[in-house]
Amino acid sequence: MAQINQMSIFKIAALSALPQFRYQKDQIAILEREPILGANAFFEKLLRTQIQVKGLVSVRYRQKDIENLLAEEIPEKMRFDPFYNLWISDITSVCEAFGELVESPTIAFSLSTERECRRYHKDNVPLRLLLTYSGAGTEWLPDYAADQYAYENGLPNEKIIKAPEARQFMSNWDIAVFRGGPRGVLHRTPDPALTGRSILLRLDHEDFWTSVTKNMSLERSGVI
Repeated sequence: MAQINQMSIFKIAALSALPQFRYQKDQIAILEREPILGANAFFEKLLRTQIQVKGLVSVRYRQKDIENLLAEEIPEKMRFDPFYNLWISDITSVCEAFGELVESPTIAFSLSTERECRRYHKDNVPLRLLLTYSGAGTEWLPDYAADQYAYENGLPNEKIIKAPEARQFMSNWDIAVFRGGPRGVLHRTPDPALTGRSILLRLDHEDFWTSVTKNMSLERSGVI
């Protein structure tokens, strides 16, 4: 993926270099990867199951935590598939690199087949990792192709996007880390993933999980 005009992209050659992103001023970090052999056949079967996994993962005990979280959602027969351990190993490596990047012993983990971020948005977190294992990858806009005024004033996607041909799409297995806040990159769930299933891994700092669970608790108590 070539550098886009007026964009600040930190291109990564290996997963081990991901933590270096915290020393950069770039808006987005991208690591392009090739799928592991056997991925298509495995995920084609897995997508018959609806998956919604959310929880905290200890970076130190990441593999055990990930296996425990997924055991509740992944059918047993899929967990005995030879590819499953390869997939777990990849997720584990990504979690390790992200934990080092955000300098946190625990990270917020989400793996889902359902995605609902229809409108272009910027994340309200410092850093967020997105990785689509199967299905349509995250859609994002270079700065020059986006109308920031339209975005900030709640206008629809049709008003936000100035150059449809400039839209960028992450490929399967590619890793993207988006900075949030005012300088963040506008991105969304692409249309095919809104109407069909995909498998998206999302990682955040553990503070995100704390914030979400706190708000859920306040909602249940009627405070908000």
